[in-house]
Amino acid sequence: MLEITNLRDGAVLNRHNGVETEDYLEIKVEGLADPQAEVTVNGAPAKRCDRQFSAVVRLTERVNKITAAASDYFGERTLTITVLWDKKSFKRCHFFFDDCCFFLRDITQQRPDSIFDTMFLGRLKKIHDKYNSKFLLNLFYTDDHHKDFTLADMPADYKDEFQANKEWLQLSFHAKSEFPDRPYQHADGETLAADFDQVYNEVCRFAGPECFTPPMVLHWAITNPENFHVLQERGTKCLSGGFINCVVSVTEKAHSVSVTDIGYFYEQDVAHYLKDSGPVWYDRKYDIILGTGMVCCNYDNIETLNKKFAAITSDRDIVSLMSHEQYSFPDYFNYIPDHLDRVETACRLAYEKGFTPAWFSRGIWGNTEWEK
Repeated sequence: MLEITNLRDGAVLNRHNGVETEDYLEIKVEGLADPQAEVTVNGAPAKRCDRQFSAVVRLTERVNKITAAASDYFGERTLTITVLWDKKSFKRCHFFFDDCCFFLRDITQQRPDSIFDTMFLGRLKKIHDKYNSKFLLNLFYTDDHHKDFTLADMPADYKDEFQANKEWLQLSFHAKSEFPDRPYQHADGETLAADFDQVYNEVCRFAGPECFTPPMVLHWAITNPENFHVLQERGTKCLSGGFINCVVSVTEKAHSVSVTDIGYFYEQDVAHYLKDSGPVWYDRKYDIILGTGMVCCNYDNIETLNKKFAAITSDRDIVSLMSHEQYSFPDYFNYIPDHLDRVETACRLAYEKGFTPAWFSRGIWGNTEWEK
């Protein structure tokens, strides 16, 4: 018997988990081993009490190995887990919109003097000006609802304005189109790559590559992990999903049993960890960080948003916020009249709670300390 009990493989650790200095994060490792076994952790003898053992370990790298070893007359056993050090972690938040294309169609058809003269981007600009919010807009290439717009139609006349606002407004890839649902669930890497590159090339044309951020969520948050390399080769470092007990319609009720979905085929152990202990986890096999959100504004009304933010504990550094663009538009069949009020409420509450807007697609969910 040999088990580490207070940490799991893939844990992302920060100052709340131990004592942090400029050079290391000192944490306690606890576990169980046979009472007569000699136990070491990273080569140093562990303290023993019956079956329990403990040791102090210093994490000094972004990716760290922790190895417990037990030796007795029945043999030698080792257990190695991998953990990330979220060095100099800070309270940070991020807001992304999925399923975006309506706002670009409005710009194309209305040809306003400024992109912020349109309803959607105009409201986001006001929210940014109040709370310094940053927004990532995940794009469809094709508008499946109106059937008269693709990104190729978007004029490049507003490129300078996109460039001037790139510090808080970024664009990314989401899918070729909204339908069919779950477009990459069984798609091969070549299909994913082609769709990604088509969106990327259009964004570069009308906004510039500086306005493109690698995606952190695909449409329906599902593709075979064997396709992750397609995204990683194009800059993706993290992926967001629902993972467990996801509500996928504004009329759907919560599940009564645990169901994994909208989570890149990961099983319940990872899904439960992200929900209960996360909100982020490092997959050493694919060298990618997974995370789950706290708020979805097209599901969460203002009362729910207030309750969720009131429940935030002092040791939570990461708050991921999101919604879906189409609920802001009156011509959408599921239009929510106060949708952008909900978005502003979420941004305001994050601001009042002391969370700094960051790009979660960069570094360790918005913390770029290891890249300095």
